[in-house]
Amino acid sequence: MKVIHWTPKENKSQILENGILITDTWISCSILTPFKNLNRWWLDFLLNDKEYIGIIFELTESDFPLVHSHWCIDTYQKQDDELNIIEKIRYSLAEILRDNPHSVFNNFSDLKEGYRKTIIWRIGNTVDDSNYLDKDGIYKSDDEKIIASGLRLIKSNPKKAEKEFFDNSDFMEFVFEDYEVLLFKNVEPNRIEKVIKANTNYSYNELMNEIKTHYNNV
Repeated sequence: MKVIHWTPKENKSQILENGILITDTWISCSILTPFKNLNRWWLDFLLNDKEYIGIIFELTESDFPLVHSHWCIDTYQKQDDELNIIEKIRYSLAEILRDNPHSVFNNFSDLKEGYRKTIIWRIGNTVDDSNYLDKDGIYKSDDEKIIASGLRLIKSNPKKAEKEFFDNSDFMEFVFEDYEVLLFKNVEPNRIEKVIKANTNYSYNELMNEIKTHYNNV
């Protein structure tokens, strides 16, 4: 499973020499997908005016435990009276486990299963609106029922499901548009497989084949 980390172009030399360091303030990645807009969703959302590059590398078991969730906040910022940032503290894994344990994954199997269930849950939502109000007036949902609905839809017509959901860039962006991967260990420079410019007009298959060819020739 490959991920992409966006960083200002000015950091390129430092990252290629030293890797991606966990001491950096904002170290987050996205799972690399065949959908370009999804891969760069955070970059576009943050409206950065700098020139950015994407650092692509392969996740390994040594990266776990990690966080995969939407709207991850990995730093606490303290501001002065004029709203200038005077302190940044990166949240520890223990703090995230305490506040949002469902976003922490301990191995590839758990991560892949979580990724799969998220997609199926969204598919189930298209045919099963099982939202209801609990006693506190808060909307809840029967996740098991929704996932079962999604599985039935997929199994009843796999080709239709592939076309309407799995190969549909708009749907997949809707599912994972604000998801991040947060790592808690450094990424060594020898793990970097590819560096792309933010405006690179690439296809997923071409990118994967280029990486594969590079490693076959090493």
